[in-house]
Amino acid sequence: MNTATDTLASIPATDQLVSIPSSKRGNGSSARFEAVRDSRKRKVAGLWRRGDRYYAQLRVDLGNGRTAPRRIPLEVATLDEARAALRKKQNEKHEQKLRAPGRRPKFQDFAQEYFAGATFMQKKPRTQDSERQAIKRWMEHLGGLRLDRITTPIIESYREKRLRAGTAARTVNLDVIALRQVLALAKQRGLLDDLLQFFSPKHGGDLKALKHRDPLRRTLLTKEQFVGLLDAATHETTKNSDLLRFYLRFLALTGAREQEALEVRRCDVDFKNGLVVIGATGNAKNSKSRAIDFSRELETVLREMESWLPPDTSWLFPSPQRGAKDIHAETLRESFKAVRKKAGLEWVGFHDLRHMFASRCVMAGIDHMTTAAWLGHSDGGILVGKVYGHLADTHKKAAAQKLKFLE
Repeated sequence: MNTATDTLASIPATDQLVSIPSSKRGNGSSARFEAVRDSRKRKVAGLWRRGDRYYAQLRVDLGNGRTAPRRIPLEVATLDEARAALRKKQNEKHEQKLRAPGRRPKFQDFAQEYFAGATFMQKKPRTQDSERQAIKRWMEHLGGLRLDRITTPIIESYREKRLRAGTAARTVNLDVIALRQVLALAKQRGLLDDLLQFFSPKHGGDLKALKHRDPLRRTLLTKEQFVGLLDAATHETTKNSDLLRFYLRFLALTGAREQEALEVRRCDVDFKNGLVVIGATGNAKNSKSRAIDFSRELETVLREMESWLPPDTSWLFPSPQRGAKDIHAETLRESFKAVRKKAGLEWVGFHDLRHMFASRCVMAGIDHMTTAAWLGHSDGGILVGKVYGHLADTHKKAAAQKLKFLE
């Protein structure tokens, strides 16, 4: 069912490009195209008229290597206004901002073009998956609606529907961002005039991002709790216990994200220079690799792993189901769920180990810029101080005892 149907009656008609042949058309009359003449009966180059409506005639690119003359309807009432509108269209053509000829494609059809385009294909697989799901939801909502028929009320109706279903405001905002990606490509191809009408309140747009509450500050995982996780990772709990223990220790000692760590190769570990490279395969969040200097504990873990790893794998965390293939583990989440349940720490996620690493760095007195470089942040440490720098109460109390003002 097309949920946007009820709002279509209020949508104004959009300009379309009219081909040159002057056959008898609708509007309740049989008016033909006639050249526009000025007060001296001279033809006005580039202007035509049919009935009471003016048209600009321009030679446009058909998108197949050929050009052809087309007439563009103008929303004007007088000859002077028509001349001004013609000059505007000529400037748009010169600046390559003139809309492409023909009817606009349906959103669901153009979305498939977006999926096959370079912009989408260059995104990380997980980003593609989440964006594809969001756009498919838009396809269901918009049905067979054309691109140029999408309006702010239709977008608002989608957001309201998602919120009524219990979807978080932040998730709905991400859905709107996915829609904007598709429409941006349509604008780039000359299929839409402007996106500011939707997405920029500063330029007259009505679509403001939904407000959502900031996520709750994560509870800092203690050393004792982390040891409890390792102790719970036994062979009775999960058959991947050895691999999972190494993985948990690696996350806690490097601050690497879940997927970044899984794709670390053995050749990314440099024992000579005391470095391990994260994101060398291009899977880092910002697509940039980073080097993490060995701490004594990290070097110990990596040397233990080097002795434990099978000789036929090039990965630090090889897939337990790899068989004859040399592939890394896709996920260790199911094993981790069983372990944290046994340890009574079901609230803990892999990302908590990244927070643990960052907080431990701050509590150890390491400067924020260095910590940010290890985490892969490019802000020089601002986020470390704002988000990752929440410290253990015992550390804060000990730090307060070091302050001296009058002694």
